Amino acid sequence: MAKKGDPFAKADLISRYLKGDLSYEEIEQLRLWTDADKKNQQLLDDMENPEVQTDDLHFFSTVNKEAAWENLTNAINESPKQRSVSIVKYWKYVAAVLAVGFSYLVFYLAYKDKSLQMAKVETPVLTKDVLPGENKATLTLADGSVLVLKDMANGTVNEKNGIRISKKDGQIVYEILNQQGNGEISYNTIRTPAGGQYHVVLPDGSKVWLNSESSLHFPTAFSGSERTVNLTGEGYFEITKNTHMPFVVQAPKTRVEVLGTHFNVMAYANEGASKTTLLEGSVKVGNGISNKIIVPGQQVMMGDRIQVRNVDTDEAVAWKNGYFQFQSENLSSILRQLKRWYDVEVEDEQLIPDKHFTAVISRNNSLSQVLRILEMSGELKFEIEGKKISIQEIQ
Repeated sequence: MAKKGDPFAKADLISRYLKGDLSYEEIEQLRLWTDADKKNQQLLDDMENPEVQTDDLHFFSTVNKEAAWENLTNAINESPKQRSVSIVKYWKYVAAVLAVGFSYLVFYLAYKDKSLQMAKVETPVLTKDVLPGENKATLTLADGSVLVLKDMANGTVNEKNGIRISKKDGQIVYEILNQQGNGEISYNTIRTPAGGQYHVVLPDGSKVWLNSESSLHFPTAFSGSERTVNLTGEGYFEITKNTHMPFVVQAPKTRVEVLGTHFNVMAYANEGASKTTLLEGSVKVGNGISNKIIVPGQQVMMGDRIQVRNVDTDEAVAWKNGYFQFQSENLSSILRQLKRWYDVEVEDEQLIPDKHFTAVISRNNSLSQVLRILEMSGELKFEIEGKKISIQEIQ
């Protein structure tokens, strides 16, 4: 049970009221709350309405509620100075799911001006839609031939020089059949378009997940003193350990060197700075002039200078796990991510409002569902025309 002074106390109180599990004293607390504001009584009436509950549950069935709840809890527990920036200035909204008998009760929680408010989602205003991205990429072989992986059936894609390349459900796997080979080193490149992602298992067993609008250039067999690949865009790496042959990711203005570890590299040209985030092990990140060694939970930002900071690693790899995760993220950055995943454009990008959002949203949602969640701030309205998003700021 939530404590009386806890911001979530009212949510707990209402949940147990609907289950018929309140003491006389708690019923009186709830009565005082509903008498204090007509909106409180209306909210309680809505929560007892089966039609309203059904509509709410349908919409929030795709929201990562546990992660969203955790985000709000962390935000509320911030220091007063931090809270004035990340909570009072911007709407924070999440879905909190509490058990009610055999169903669920959905709360939309917003914390603003030091008071907990519960806001209902209005009828959707977006009538047109864009589907989310999917597993699609092209693979360019050493001879220059280009394979469209989405159009290919599962099974062997190519077998040459002792290397077998096979496809299985959004994944390309390289296997070395002949350890001796013919000594020839050849290179392949896998590219994901806007609205695409793909998973590659390299010849040494290392795994790479590519985000949309990314590419990975790599040898079909590793030899020499290093295992070097070239990345553009964004990739998440799980590297097979080899103390005698470090793994090197070469990205624009960034070089990441590891022995065996899990990390994410974001190096899109339009993001201003590349970011290398470490989840396990240890990596050395450099720009050709200086290097930084980081530990799990740290991120290197490579722009005009090298910066190291502690971060939420879940946020950095949310895309790989099927989510958008925004923590006080500015709207311009959010829209760049939506553009890559939904293959759309934004009208009048130079006029994008200076708004910030915190949310955890499934990447399996359609574009209109994502924009609808952003509209919950009450400050913006979005429209979709073909493959273009327009934004209207609500005064």
